[in-house]
Amino acid sequence: MIHKKTGIARLSGICLSIAIAMQMILAGQESSIYSDRQGLITYTVRAEESGYVPTGVTSVNVRQQPSTSSQVLTQVNGDQTLTVLDMSVSGWYKVTFEKNGTVYTGYISSEYVRLDAPSSSSSEAAATDGDFESALTSQGFPESYKPYLRELHALHPEWKFTAVNTGLDWSTVIDHESNKQGQIKNLVQGVSSAPHYNWRETSVGYTWATDTWYPYDGTTWFAASKDLVAYYMDPRTYLYETYIFAFEQLSYDDSIHNRNGVEAILSGTFMYNSAPEGETRTYSELILDAASATGVSPYHLASRMKQEMGSTAGVNATGKSSSYPGIYNYFNIGASDSAGGGAVNKGLAWASLNGSYGRPWDTVAKSITGGAEYIGSSYINRGQDTLYTQKFNVTYTANLYSHQYMSNLQAPASEAATMYRAYRSNGLLNSALVFKIPVYSNMPEQAVSKPADSGSPNHWLKALTVDSYALTPTFTGGTTDYSIILDYSVSSVTVSATAVNAKAVIQGTGSVALQVGENKIPITVTAQNGSVRTYTVTILRKNEGEAGPTSPTEPDTPGGGTITLPGYTVQEHVITGIKPGTGAADFIQSLASAGGTVSVYQKDGVTVNDGKIGTGSVVKITNGDVTESYTCVIYGDVSGDGMVNALDLLKVQKHIIGASKLEGDYLTAANVKKSGSVSALDLLKIQKHIIGASELSQ
Repeated sequence: MIHKKTGIARLSGICLSIAIAMQMILAGQESSIYSDRQGLITYTVRAEESGYVPTGVTSVNVRQQPSTSSQVLTQVNGDQTLTVLDMSVSGWYKVTFEKNGTVYTGYISSEYVRLDAPSSSSSEAAATDGDFESALTSQGFPESYKPYLRELHALHPEWKFTAVNTGLDWSTVIDHESNKQGQIKNLVQGVSSAPHYNWRETSVGYTWATDTWYPYDGTTWFAASKDLVAYYMDPRTYLYETYIFAFEQLSYDDSIHNRNGVEAILSGTFMYNSAPEGETRTYSELILDAASATGVSPYHLASRMKQEMGSTAGVNATGKSSSYPGIYNYFNIGASDSAGGGAVNKGLAWASLNGSYGRPWDTVAKSITGGAEYIGSSYINRGQDTLYTQKFNVTYTANLYSHQYMSNLQAPASEAATMYRAYRSNGLLNSALVFKIPVYSNMPEQAVSKPADSGSPNHWLKALTVDSYALTPTFTGGTTDYSIILDYSVSSVTVSATAVNAKAVIQGTGSVALQVGENKIPITVTAQNGSVRTYTVTILRKNEGEAGPTSPTEPDTPGGGTITLPGYTVQEHVITGIKPGTGAADFIQSLASAGGTVSVYQKDGVTVNDGKIGTGSVVKITNGDVTESYTCVIYGDVSGDGMVNALDLLKVQKHIIGASKLEGDYLTAANVKKSGSVSALDLLKIQKHIIGASELSQ
């Protein structure tokens, strides 16, 4: 059907086109007149716009064609001025600019371009609008918001800005939204050819020892860094004409929303100007009907469908899933992330159930109408009535920082840009739109800058040797302090080290002269991004005449050498065969026949001669001047507390599903079947041990 406001939109669009064209002719500006493919509306855009790359942004690619696979012509940084030649390609601006004396013309992702604000005189005029200024102040807008809002007001006087005073502390909000162990809320897409290192979190989903990230959904979605989360959570990031739509109130208004606007949003997708198989109504008509029935903005529905579906129809849009044939889910509701992917199938499983929102969704119409009802009742009617608050729940107080529609951190920005283009192409930018903008307490005075890609953060060592002497404890990249005892006759040593990441710089290696007594040798590793990690080797050089050999140059073989460990298995300085719950005092006593002095250390190096032996505990046995170090592994004890319980079961489960990876001795402890990789079989064996059905073999 043709929506009842289409004729009005067409007439107002034509009038607007004529008015703007006349103004441009009178002003001596060149303009172009466009018609949409259906001829429902005619509108005018300027042939050129002034723009710039925002401050703080670095290394933005300028491409030959509007595609991420196209050749990169050059890169630009923050404050680069641009002339925008064309904005008709979704997600891209064609620009021209001068850089280092060379003029370039190419395409930049619209995310990194801001169109120029009004002239200073326009901004000053906005600042003298007493009613507007009073409204900003009375609502509690921070001073740092006001320059942006004044510029937007000068551009669009009919727009209304409403402050949403959350009452939440900025630091608290960022902490709750940042990714951490057991809390993965914000993902960013990335590929190995363009890693955007500072956009990825290193405290979770990253292995320092191998310099690898693992994804949390499919193969390209990674945990976003805290700095990137802060950038996309800062409301000032969106206070530009293109991105203010992240705060647009998402309720239906038939005086603004029309079929042509919906089609503009769907442009470039399989849904544009087409009808689903077996349907008489087009996608745009289905969306408008759903909006009318649920009170949700059809532009929001179209934008969300475009975000979720992409340009090409998948099985969630065609009903041709082999697992759920005849089921549709155009909003991917219930499609939760998982390390192995499969999110689409999860969404289809949810849509196939008999239940609320008109499920099962066995027609396209049911999926679109039911999805609109879900978004309206589950989000918009609960105070999450903007793109921003659907991504970052700071308004639905019953479930703060949770109940968030998507994990894609950049979704509000990309969807806002889509909405902006739809309004612009319809000549509706000057409509009386309402924007609900969150305000937090204790915010930074300046807007948060987007993290620059300054290179790899890895500052770990892969190898560290001091001639052929054994380090105590045995080297691992995660430990930074080591010691060696050497005879007086050794007056110098050669320190060698290799970094995990080839672009890291190592200092402190080479030949080092030794004085009698304690010698501290710092080895610093400077990562590509400038972060520094220091490893320290402390060498004790004995006094002249002090008897005894130096530190051993070769590790003991199991049961060999001057030290034996009766009752336990020793391989490559790892002790196994320890029963869960073994106390440190009993363990030390059991090694009395080994001779010498036995000490037990926690994994952080603190002496613990009582309590329990756990995975990761370090045992040092000194016999005369020979000191050997061993690491303990108790199969099933992956937490290191010496027991095998529900905590270990949970950690192994998280490792298997990819939510939290085990490494080193803890990974060894998880492999209770002692062959191959950690799997569900290991999980089952630990489970049986906990309930007493069988005992783990140590």
